[in-house]
Amino acid sequence: MPGTVTNAVKPRYREASYLKVGEAFELMGTGFQELNEDPGAQTTTKRYISDRSSTSSITSYEGEHPFTADQIVSQAAIKDLIDIGKQRKTGADAERELVRVDLDDAVASKDNTFKARKFNVAAEISSFSDNDGEWQVEGTLRDKGDPVLGEFNTQTKTFTADSGLKANIQTKTFTADSELEA
Repeated sequence: MPGTVTNAVKPRYREASYLKVGEAFELMGTGFQELNEDPGAQTTTKRYISDRSSTSSITSYEGEHPFTADQIVSQAAIKDLIDIGKQRKTGADAERELVRVDLDDAVASKDNTFKARKFNVAAEISSFSDNDGEWQVEGTLRDKGDPVLGEFNTQTKTFTADSGLKANIQTKTFTADSELEA
């Protein structure tokens, strides 16, 4: 029934994640047991002399995306993460693009296209572990800067940034690029 509000919890499969491997975005699905998102809000707290309670503010974010995956090397995203860890890659060699796609938020009049956020990330591989006789890879994709808002086509696997807009994460406002240059 249209307009009905439900208390249903969003299922995990309604958010897809893609890792850029080489020139192509690869789905992070099969093999991934966990791929979470921790915005990592950083705060400051002050207590003014006229107040009994403190005042807190969000000052920045240190986002990260911890993951656990079975080592299924036929999955391009998993193989790439394994290679980063085994080859001890650093700097730009360990950096990737991650796109998180909200499959509940389709873009009107565009087939297979959904609202998305793109993150530049540094891939920290923390362990290759034995899980009851099967190898896993664990780590964290650490944000580098602010996410880029846009849309992602799940068929062509292309991300398009929202034109002329940048997210101001601290105030949740949007500003035209021309105003940012002023």
